[in-house]
Amino acid sequence: SANPRTESDTDSLRAAFSAESSRQASEIETLRTQLEEARAHSTLQQTEFADAAALLLRQITDLSEQVRDLSKLEKTFERWHDAMDVLLRHNDQMHGKNEQFGLIVRQMIIVTLNASIEAARAGEFGRGFAVVSEEMRALAGRAESLSADYRRGLHENDLLTTATFQDLQAGGKMIAGALANLERLNRQMASSLPGR
Repeated sequence: SANPRTESDTDSLRAAFSAESSRQASEIETLRTQLEEARAHSTLQQTEFADAAALLLRQITDLSEQVRDLSKLEKTFERWHDAMDVLLRHNDQMHGKNEQFGLIVRQMIIVTLNASIEAARAGEFGRGFAVVSEEMRALAGRAESLSADYRRGLHENDLLTTATFQDLQAGGKMIAGALANLERLNRQMASSLPGR
């Protein structure tokens, strides 16, 4: 017959083993639950990270397009700058031509004055010549007035052209600065992406 003490010890051991097994099974289940939660959290973080990276990549792409657009605008400003430079040179040439025209008009006035004097000396025979001389003097006076108006208009154009030229230069410099900053920002954003 079996020893009651051994049977009792065996039952105690079985009960202790069963309790320990239940406790370990419970701990394993708790660890499994924690592991699943950690995986889910990690997957969520990876998804959020991937979404953030995709958003950043879209922003970089948009920024790159804006940089390209600004580069085109900068080239437009450069063309305008060149055109304004040509316009300034053209105005200078027009001033020179107007000065030459003014000299011709003043010479015409002197010639018509001399013709009037000669017509007066010729008396009755110079009467027709005096009429032509007087008409030429009137035309020379109108030409002189036109030349003065043209000169004033050229000076106004000079002022407008110079102001516009300076605005274009300032605008071009601002665009170049903004473009450099955007390019720098774009490089920084691109370097912050994983795998870059």
